[in-house]
Amino acid sequence: MPKTWIEQLKSADVWRVASNLNLKRTRGNGLSPCPRCGAETRGSTDRRGPIGVNSEGTGWRCFQCDASGDALQLASFTVEGKTLAEASPDGKKRVQQKMQEWGMLGGQENKWGGAQITKAIRPQKKKSASAPSYFNKKFAWHKNILAECEDNLWSSDGAQTLAYLQSRGFREETLKAWYIGALLVRDNAGQVKEQYVAIPVLDKSGKCVNMRFRSVPGPCLYCSGDGCKRCYNTGEVKKIYLRCPGRPTTLFGIKQIQGDPSADIIICEGELDVVAMWQFGVQENVVSGTAGAGTWADEWLDILEPYEHFILVYDVDDAGDKGAKTVADKLGRDRCSRAKLPENDAAECLRQGHSPKRVIACLENSQPLLEAGLVRVDAYTLEIEKLVSSPQAHRGLPIGSQKMDEALGGWRPELIVITGDTAAGKTSFATWLALEQARRGVGVLLTSFEQRPIGTVQKLLRSEVGGDFTLVDAGTRAAAMATLGSLPLYMVDHYGELASDQMRDLLSYASRRRDIRWAMIDHLGFMVQGADDERKAIEAVVRDYATLSVQLGMTIVLICHPNNMSIAQQRRVKLGDLKGASAIRQDAHTGIVVERVLPGRTVEHPAAAVHIDKCRSEFGLQGARLTLFYDPQACVYADSWDETPAGRAGMNGGFPMPAP
Repeated sequence: MPKTWIEQLKSADVWRVASNLNLKRTRGNGLSPCPRCGAETRGSTDRRGPIGVNSEGTGWRCFQCDASGDALQLASFTVEGKTLAEASPDGKKRVQQKMQEWGMLGGQENKWGGAQITKAIRPQKKKSASAPSYFNKKFAWHKNILAECEDNLWSSDGAQTLAYLQSRGFREETLKAWYIGALLVRDNAGQVKEQYVAIPVLDKSGKCVNMRFRSVPGPCLYCSGDGCKRCYNTGEVKKIYLRCPGRPTTLFGIKQIQGDPSADIIICEGELDVVAMWQFGVQENVVSGTAGAGTWADEWLDILEPYEHFILVYDVDDAGDKGAKTVADKLGRDRCSRAKLPENDAAECLRQGHSPKRVIACLENSQPLLEAGLVRVDAYTLEIEKLVSSPQAHRGLPIGSQKMDEALGGWRPELIVITGDTAAGKTSFATWLALEQARRGVGVLLTSFEQRPIGTVQKLLRSEVGGDFTLVDAGTRAAAMATLGSLPLYMVDHYGELASDQMRDLLSYASRRRDIRWAMIDHLGFMVQGADDERKAIEAVVRDYATLSVQLGMTIVLICHPNNMSIAQQRRVKLGDLKGASAIRQDAHTGIVVERVLPGRTVEHPAAAVHIDKCRSEFGLQGARLTLFYDPQACVYADSWDETPAGRAGMNGGFPMPAP
């Protein structure tokens, strides 16, 4: 039986499909632009294409919006702007038809009815200028596109586009102030068959760098509303948004941003909402993204970062709620409020004839996005039932050690205090835990206040190489560093004291801008050094960070040094040996003590005893003691010696322990 078209695309080569979608291949196995978010690059300092393709060419992921999938999903995002599962039956059919047109499908069953497709898959050829493409030449950039579109709008052929804009309430002076135009697509006889509102995207200097196009609703001009292949037999023009492929983009309205960091920045969902706000009299500091409600490039966020407060004016629907949350999480919820207009968005308010006074009043009455409220106890009924029916679903993230998972129940948003004697391996232990999370795709932040960050980097490199990195060749080291660099693993480039409030701001920034969910602070003493009352300062930090961990949804690992009481009493360290111990015992969610265990009577290989002196998780085991074996050359811990790099290499571990 021949494969269905879905099966063919799922097994197709991503590179081949991408070439038919007119995506550009960049250095580093990248593709650009992303068909979901429109990003052109991976970041403000990384000019590679936002999409990375795996070495087998079977899968891809966008480093900006995190969309991912196989060749089938790449095609679906390009044609429909969503996954195939989210597309309507008509949308699925459009994806199928497009891929058939581009010669990507062989003999197959037609899932949605109609004739069976038997066109053979063509060998890949160099694309010509006339090759079929979703982003075809009618949307291509050229130096006169702005003037041409402006002229079209005010011509007789652009009358329908102009009438549509005027029906939405836009005045002539508004349209001219924003250089709004019309893109007209003609047939061979010169008759207009497609019309799009053309919205110029201007950079900070006012130079046009791209164009956004919105289809003009109404009867399909190819069939006069009777239904045809181009309108998928609906007789109506489909609502679509496009832009010039391969062109840079920026915040829409960036030219209107003033330099005062204390000014409110108003963020709308779409470009026409910004234009509507301008007509309402709000003519400064109003912007929108140019790649969809929930997609914001790093460089746009960098532009907004200096400003203190943002008013989000997003559509009052599920997509708008999701988009507002996404932007607020990136900019910081403490800096954001949301204004809800009398209609779905600003453009609709304009169409419905609402007064500027009423719209401005909605902005002034915007509400904070901090999540707090009052509910009755029975509001948690469904959550209780979920806990009863699937208790394992509430366990935390896997730690990287089965023993640790059993003792702690996984990582969850909480404050973890790690302590132990000098040379017990606190930092090495926490660094290994961090690397295990990064390898699982969790965003990780590391600090190294006591030693320069290069010391922590050396531990990470030992773990990646599996031993002493000075004993391998430069190529192996470079490959290992490249692997580490590909992980969501970030270092705070700072050595020495750092004020607690500065570290707090860094954690907040890392959470919203880098999606950090696990952070190691090494160590507490460098954030309270010089305090008039060190004990009170420690208590304040611990209580603050315990709350912060829950607010940010982040596991914060705080390394603390004990006093010398345990040495004097010849016993292991306990949480009570820390300055500010009462606050730590009360406010920290979990307390871990690392104890060095040398090979001898109890163990044959280097190891660490890990004591769980405090654990609030219902899945954890407070008071547990577990033994993890430690490979000192690779800075790796494991549940058994055979799982360490040295153990796998058949070494017995009879070498000295390096400084932690």
